[in-house]
Amino acid sequence: QELIDKAIKLNPLFKPPPDHRPQKLEKKIYIPIKEFPTYNFFGLIVGPRGNTQKKMEKESGAKIVIRGRGSVKEGKKPHSFDQKGIVSSISSDDDDLHVLIVADTQQSLDKAAEMIQALLVPMDETQ
Repeated sequence: QELIDKAIKLNPLFKPPPDHRPQKLEKKIYIPIKEFPTYNFFGLIVGPRGNTQKKMEKESGAKIVIRGRGSVKEGKKPHSFDQKGIVSSISSDDDDLHVLIVADTQQSLDKAAEMIQALLVPMDETQ
């Protein structure tokens, strides 16, 4: 995968194999729930009916998902699709609560990370 991606960057005329998919860039941003246990970061990031999350995805061009302990309601089993479209269980439940950002370009990854970081600074509710 990496060699094909490098070949494409070096030679724009290089034709990758038909089954080639560009490698996605990922970034994990941990949510500071231990420092601020009463602050609702989950609701702030997702927003009403997921609108905030969808807006950030649209503006940045990256996929934004919340994973880890507490990201799925009790009793529900999370599933994801692997590259072949087969449903598989997610084992990230043992990791701390975090935002996973997946993007095609470094620019969209950085833009989404910047948007998420801005939401992870708790506001003083007395103002």
